[in-house]
Amino acid sequence: LDRVVGTVIGYPLDLVKTRMQTAESINKSFLRVGARIARKEGITSLYKGMAPPLISLAILNTGNFTSYNYFRSFINADRGWDIRNGIAGSLGCWGSIVSTVEHMLKTQMQLDNVSSKRFRGSWHCLTTLVREKGFTVIYTGHAVNTVREAVFLGSYFYTYEGLRVLLQDACEKSNLVEKGEIAAWTIPVAGGISGAWSWFVSFPLDCIKAGVQGQDLSRLTPQVNSSGEVIGSQKLKSMDVLKDLLNTKGWRGLYNGVTPSIMRAFIVSGSRFSAYEIAVKTFGKYFQ
Repeated sequence: LDRVVGTVIGYPLDLVKTRMQTAESINKSFLRVGARIARKEGITSLYKGMAPPLISLAILNTGNFTSYNYFRSFINADRGWDIRNGIAGSLGCWGSIVSTVEHMLKTQMQLDNVSSKRFRGSWHCLTTLVREKGFTVIYTGHAVNTVREAVFLGSYFYTYEGLRVLLQDACEKSNLVEKGEIAAWTIPVAGGISGAWSWFVSFPLDCIKAGVQGQDLSRLTPQVNSSGEVIGSQKLKSMDVLKDLLNTKGWRGLYNGVTPSIMRAFIVSGSRFSAYEIAVKTFGKYFQ
């Protein structure tokens, strides 16, 4: 439930982030962008495309944390600043099989109001894109998203494990808790900081992904097989988006929209790691 609430609270920040990433020029104020969207398109537009993240939420969160705990035990990673925690986390990039589809639909929906209003909802978006461009369209940007997932998750879990021990040691040295006793606030704080930092590290890849997945697919010429069946379209590639970002916005374009992402990540990551630690304490014996 806390993850659902976190997604609902943080989603407007995610939408503003996507708009800033795909804008033709650099927007300095995410508050101004958000206010303009709400004023011109309505408050509800800040939640357009939220269905895919809510549907994939349980799969991705459960999969990522379960995968991390399994691989962390498998390679005997230690608590603290152990690079093996980062390796165990990055191996969870298999989740891009699900997240690429989610991000593709979400991004198309988030940008739908900019030029036109083609889609009545997420399901209509999915069926329309597949009908017009073929099934492979839902995996647009899969390669860059997989790399982004690996970078994000590796940094995410490595930073969390290090900060968790660091903050706990500081509490023990300051006699705030007894040795071996966990200070309740260290887990959500370490989780929040690790989420914010990991988004910052992986954000250039997220910007590129947004450009690839946010392109206007209605303008692309579909590719058909000998039977006349639509099998795909010639789409922008990651390097095309990167070159365009650097040419039009400079290196700062790779971080356009990072502020709302960091805020959102801090909000939701603390609760996720709190839930993770409870699960490990309860079911950890099954991963030994």
